[in-house]
Amino acid sequence: MTQIVLGICTCRRPEGLERLLNSVAAIDFAGSLSVIVVDNDEASEGVRVCERMARGYRWPLACVAEGERGISYARNRAVREALRQNPDFIAMLDDDEWAESAWLGEMMAIQQRFDADVVCGPVLPVFTADQASWEPLADYYGAHFKLADGARFVPFAGGNMLVRAACFRDLAPAPFDPRFATTGGEDLVFFRVLDRRGCRMHWAAKAVVYEQVPADRMSLSWLRQRQFRAGSLNVTVQRMFAPGLLAETVRLAKTAGVIVVSLAFLIAALPLRTARTRALMMLSRGLGKLMGHLNVRVHQYGQAR
Repeated sequence: MTQIVLGICTCRRPEGLERLLNSVAAIDFAGSLSVIVVDNDEASEGVRVCERMARGYRWPLACVAEGERGISYARNRAVREALRQNPDFIAMLDDDEWAESAWLGEMMAIQQRFDADVVCGPVLPVFTADQASWEPLADYYGAHFKLADGARFVPFAGGNMLVRAACFRDLAPAPFDPRFATTGGEDLVFFRVLDRRGCRMHWAAKAVVYEQVPADRMSLSWLRQRQFRAGSLNVTVQRMFAPGLLAETVRLAKTAGVIVVSLAFLIAALPLRTARTRALMMLSRGLGKLMGHLNVRVHQYGQAR
């Protein structure tokens, strides 16, 4: 029987972790699954959630504390703990998500259909009733793409993934680059490395998980910062895989083009709220790219919240 370990990294989200674990306990899956939670905060709220839920939990559940702050360290610890069980696959979900009952079955269906090394599925944002005005901007939250079920692609976000354990073993001891521990982007680099190694990566459109959008993310400043960070990371990662003066010159020219086009779009869209916001997001991403060329990076993880 195929052995799967689910790794969950958590930091100061005990309610979200409990909701996720409850959803995993209710999935429609008859295979072999165990769950590893990595708590990346000294307050150990995640540890206490797991201690309370472990007895009687549907799947074997363990929790460890990772003292080195940052998403790369937490993910790498989850992988190390999972590999101790010698699984065939390692899945990962985030502590602000919850899974549909068909989630893992759909992931495995795509894996088996294409003999995939990596399968990723959608993370759909959930807005409360009083956040309905933000729904036209839903594509700036979560991670969801208009791809056919089973489409081959290179992912850039690891909030809903299933990976052949051998891929992690080949990149041990740190499959997620510690240089991105506080900025994010470690999952993007991981997938780019696997792509260069010829790994087969596919999209599971029906392997759905959800992400509650918190109130503090319902602001233009948060969206602009996210796009700015994404732009900076994009340039940083591109440099890793396509170094050299010529490549950097081409990237800089494209960045300048994005900024010019977004400014024109912004002026044209001033009377229209949603279009104006999209123009601001494009401009923020372009400015983030520009800062990336100047080696400016935005740190998000491992900081006090």
